[in-house]
Amino acid sequence: MRPMPNELPNSDLARASAVYQLLSTNPGKAWKEARAALKAHPNSERVQFVAGLALIANGKRSEARAHFANAIKLGTPDPDAYLNLAQLSAETGRLDFALDVVGRAKKRFPDEVRVAQARVNAHQAVGDLAGALSAVEAALAEFPESSDLHLQQGLLLSDCGNLLQAIEALETLLKDHPDHVLSLINLGRFYAYTNQPSRALEITEQAYSMAPKSPAVIENLAIRRRENGDFKGAETLLTQLVTMDTEFADDALRQLADIISKGDLDTLEQQVQLRMKRTRAPAQLAQMEFALSAIAKRRGDDATFVKTLKRANKYVSKLRPYDARGDSQSHARSRQSYQDSDVAPASSPALPAVPIFIVGLPRSGTTLLERMISMSPHVAGLGEVALLNRFFSVEGNLKTASAESLSQLRADYAKYQTFAGSTEYSVDKMPVNYMHLGWIRKTFPEAKIILLRRDPKDLALSLFENYFNDAGQNFSFEEAGIQHRIQSFDQTVSEWKELGVEFLELNYEDLVSASEDSLKTVSAYCGVSFDDAMLRPEENEGSIRTVSSVQARKGINQDSIKRWQRYPDLLPKIF
Repeated sequence: MRPMPNELPNSDLARASAVYQLLSTNPGKAWKEARAALKAHPNSERVQFVAGLALIANGKRSEARAHFANAIKLGTPDPDAYLNLAQLSAETGRLDFALDVVGRAKKRFPDEVRVAQARVNAHQAVGDLAGALSAVEAALAEFPESSDLHLQQGLLLSDCGNLLQAIEALETLLKDHPDHVLSLINLGRFYAYTNQPSRALEITEQAYSMAPKSPAVIENLAIRRRENGDFKGAETLLTQLVTMDTEFADDALRQLADIISKGDLDTLEQQVQLRMKRTRAPAQLAQMEFALSAIAKRRGDDATFVKTLKRANKYVSKLRPYDARGDSQSHARSRQSYQDSDVAPASSPALPAVPIFIVGLPRSGTTLLERMISMSPHVAGLGEVALLNRFFSVEGNLKTASAESLSQLRADYAKYQTFAGSTEYSVDKMPVNYMHLGWIRKTFPEAKIILLRRDPKDLALSLFENYFNDAGQNFSFEEAGIQHRIQSFDQTVSEWKELGVEFLELNYEDLVSASEDSLKTVSAYCGVSFDDAMLRPEENEGSIRTVSSVQARKGINQDSIKRWQRYPDLLPKIF
C-alpha cells in the first residue's frame, strides 16, 4: 500500500495523512478521524482510500470494499485501490468480481507487476491454488525477470504441498539473484520444514549478514536458533526486534516471555505493559496478553494467568474465527473417500527407511515420543512432514487417487526421508495425519502408526495457553472450538477402527509415568530394539519446530498431568 506523503498542501490530503499515521497504533481513532474526513471531503480519492485502510485495521474488511471502489471512481492515481478491492472481494468468495477489478487495473497500469501479482493473490484467497499457480506462470511469462514473482511461485508451490519443488524454485532464483533476502529466509524455512536444520540456519545467517537490520530477517534467524535449542542466541535477536520498535516487536515480546531468564521477567513485563498503552490494535494486544499470561505462568500467579489468557484468546478468536462446519467436512472427506476407493495398497517404489507415523491431537505428546524413539541409533526423526496432510486434504487428490498417484506420493516421501541420512526407520510426528490414517496405511503398507491420546482436560489447557500461527489451529482459541475438535478426533479415530485400519494406541500419561514399559511396547510394535537412551530425550540434539521447543528439551516429567485442576475457571465447560 502506498505511503502518504510527508508534506501535503491541502486539507483533504492533510486529513488523510493524519488517518494514515494512526493506523498501526490506534485503529479505532484512525476510523474516527476517517469518518470526519469523509464528511468534510467525500469526493477525495485519498480520503476514501485511507478510510478503507482504517476499516481493515479495525477488522471490518468487507465494509472497506466500498471505499476502495469510491477511490477508483474518483480517479485514484495508482493501482493500490484496485488491488485492495480485488483482494477483499476474493476473500469473500467473489473471485469473478475480483478478477474483473484486476482486469480494469491492468488496462490502466499495463506495466505494473503488482497487478499481475494481484491476480495470483485473488485465486489464492479463494483457495484456488491451481488457479494461482497458473496465474503466476502467466505473470512470469510477461515479467520473466521479476524476482518477486519467482518468489511467489516458490511460496505457492509450498502451499500446494510441493515443498521439494518450492525448494528447487528458490534455489534456482538465488542462482540468478543471490542477494534476494526474502528468498533466502523463505528457503531457510523450507529447509527447516524438510528437517535440514543446519542448512536452514546457515542460509538464514547468510541473509542476516546481508540485511542485519531487516526485522523479517532477524525474526527468522531467531526462530531458526530457537528451533536448534540456542535460546540465548534467539533471546538476543528477539530483544533486538523489541528495541527496533517495529510490527515484529509484539511477537518478539511473546516469544521472549517463554525463554528469557526468570530474573528478567519484571523488566519484560514493563516493556509489554508500555507497548500495550501505545496501541489498541487487537492483533497487537493479543500478543501482549499472551506474553503476560506466559510471565504469570512462570511466576505461579494463577489468577493473572487465567485473566490474561482469556483476554488473549478472545482477541485472536475474533481475528481468526474457527470454521467448525468446514473442519467437520474435512475430517469426514478423507474417511469417506477411503471407504469409496478401490485403489490397491501401494508397494513401490521402495522406501529408504521404514516409516513410523506418530499422530494425535496437537499437544498430546507427539514431540516427546518422537524425541524418545529417535534416540535409538536405528531411528531418525523427521519432525512434522506436511506432505501427506496437504495431499490428502485436497478433495481433487482424493477423488482421483490411483495406484500411480500413491506411488508418486511414496516417491516424494522417500525424498524427505533421505534428508535424515542413512537410517533403518524414520519418525514423522505430524499430529493431524490422524485424519488420513486409512490413506496412509494404503500408501505405506509397511508403516508403523502410533496414535497418542491425552487427558482431554490437560490437552485443552495446553492448547488454550499456546499461540499457534497456523490457521489450521484456529479451533484452539475458543472453548467451543477445542470441544468440537476433540469430538471430531474421537469420532475420526473410532471410524478408522471400524474400517479396519490398524495402529497402536498409547496414552501420554503412561508415556511419562511408566516410560520404560511404554517405550518397550512401542519398540516391539515398530520392530526396533529398545535402547536406554530413549529414556533421556533431553539429550536429543535434533531441532524442534513447534511450540514445544522449550518444554520438549527437558527430561521426562509428570508436571503437566492434572495441571488443569489449578485453573477451574479457565475452561469451565471442559473442566
